[in-house]
Amino acid sequence: MTLNEMIYKRKSCRSFMNTPVDEAVIEKIKAFPMKPLYPEIKVQWNITPRKQVKCICPWTTSQLITVYSEKTEGWWENVGFLFQQMDLYLQSLGLGVCWLGMGRMNPRTAPEVPGMQFVIMLAFGYPKGEQLRQSVEEFNRKKPEQIADQTDPRLEPVRLAPSAVNSQPWYFVHWDDILHVYCIKNGRVGYMNRIDMGIGLAHLYVANEDSFHFFKSENPPEVAEYDYIGSVTL
Repeated sequence: MTLNEMIYKRKSCRSFMNTPVDEAVIEKIKAFPMKPLYPEIKVQWNITPRKQVKCICPWTTSQLITVYSEKTEGWWENVGFLFQQMDLYLQSLGLGVCWLGMGRMNPRTAPEVPGMQFVIMLAFGYPKGEQLRQSVEEFNRKKPEQIADQTDPRLEPVRLAPSAVNSQPWYFVHWDDILHVYCIKNGRVGYMNRIDMGIGLAHLYVANEDSFHFFKSENPPEVAEYDYIGSVTL
């Protein structure tokens, strides 16, 4: 199944088998290419053993993807954009995945990453039972008219994207052939909503890989209660 097809099937996994992922699959994961939203931002990621992380979630796995980034403007969105591509890829391999916003590195067992700051981790592994959704009707998401100033079928991949506590912080404004992208101000999960914005944009990119272009507009329209993130052409 392609990454684009996975958008309409994926589901955050919270029930894993207690079995490490095969080394051959790990090598595929390490070789998977991801497109950044901001190519100039340095990012490092590792496949990390459970003993090097701290997390109160009961569905952590024997290995996790841990993500570090240079701390600069757009770094949260960039991480979300990169690793939602990974999320879709992992699920296309038959693995379960869950973003862990409450996870942290264990300072007693995890090595330091000089010049980089830990951002987030993804638990992944073999799921217990059926992992994928069978239809779009199984998603609990806002209606199309709630995420944009006009109904636009091109935004369906974003509408289906996962977000912290299902907060769905995105909003789009149409301006000629440009989509201006906004994030809710003072969202209840703070910086996680900025990661969510990258996740939503990753779905838009995967669905429009050959035409997606992200940029900063010099004079975007203001939208009450929302912060401007960037602009997209498709």
